Amino acid sequence: MPTKRNPSAFEFPAFQVDWPMPTFSNWAFAQPEDRVEDKTVTSLQKMGTTMWSHAEKAFDDHMEFVSHRLHEDFECAKSLSQCVAPEQTVETLQAFYSKMATEYQEHFEKQAALFRNSYSENAAAVEELNETAMENVSEMTRAAEESLQATNSPAPKKRSGGSAAKKAE
Repeated sequence: MPTKRNPSAFEFPAFQVDWPMPTFSNWAFAQPEDRVEDKTVTSLQKMGTTMWSHAEKAFDDHMEFVSHRLHEDFECAKSLSQCVAPEQTVETLQAFYSKMATEYQEHFEKQAALFRNSYSENAAAVEELNETAMENVSEMTRAAEESLQATNSPAPKKRSGGSAAKKAE
């Protein structure tokens, strides 16, 4: 059985040291916290809007490309069915594959440009978010220092109700 002199292994308060803790005023942090929250939410919403709008553009472009390529594939099949000589078939296939390679390359370049634009716009929003975080770290540090100074300043001495206090007045 543990006693007062011999605490159990799970009696954590017996091992804790009383450290002086400053009494932080919640109001000292309220305004910087509100500013952090407002700027953070605004930046994240901007990033989300940018991402979705660019994803929509990229998807629309890709679906248009797929539709075009499917139409071209059917046109090639139709052309191949009308070929009567092997030379004509090879010529049709060569034209089809060279056009297809060019269109795929152009499509990839267009998609890469959309990705770069999205990345650039979101990088600007991330930079704003980083600046907000740095500003708020400094504001929170200042508020904590002010609160700590208020805690460390000597408290006014209480007067006792005795006759010595009445004589001093």
